[in-house]
Amino acid sequence: MRPIVIMKAAMTLDGQLAAADGTSQWISTPEARRDGHGLRAQVDAVMVGAGTVRADDPRLTVRLAPDGSRDVKQPVPVIVAGRGGLPPETQLFRRDPVLISPTGLDLPGRVIIAPDSSGERVDLTVGLSELYATGIRRVLVEGGARLFRSLLDAGLADRAVLYYGPVLAGGVGAPMFGGRWETLADGRSVQIGAVSRLGRSIRLDIDLAR
Repeated sequence: MRPIVIMKAAMTLDGQLAAADGTSQWISTPEARRDGHGLRAQVDAVMVGAGTVRADDPRLTVRLAPDGSRDVKQPVPVIVAGRGGLPPETQLFRRDPVLISPTGLDLPGRVIIAPDSSGERVDLTVGLSELYATGIRRVLVEGGARLFRSLLDAGLADRAVLYYGPVLAGGVGAPMFGGRWETLADGRSVQIGAVSRLGRSIRLDIDLAR
């Protein structure tokens, strides 16, 4: 058993999460950001990759609840850590995060050791199963591109919520998925659900289940 996995991203109309220099604040509108915090309030955990932690130092908390409530249960922060180093002063380490790694780590928080067959990368299936065993039933994944791609390739992503901001990048900066799209046949057929306007942004809900 594993939790339901929801991928969430804010991007330009032509699919860029950030510019080549890493800048991304703010592609989405305030209304979309508030809605995204509402998503966090509906899940048990928010997951990011180590690259996102190093680049953005996120908090992954609910700070903009749509109903204005301040009495919100905060989701558990989860870091897919790999073997690369993480700065111990990052904000997430103040929140007792769960780290999923192929090896033990001397960092604050609880470590789930889940190596893949190479021993170098995380086995996400095992990691998610371990999260489920702790009572986590819904996980919101907020980046980055390598983690999104790994979940998609492993068939572990159930839904996606995409926020398109009123920005046209006009070039390649940081697309949502890492790696190349070699041929049309490698694409995935999905079920498009609700499409809604949030200020000048658009929210698109996608069902990824096959």
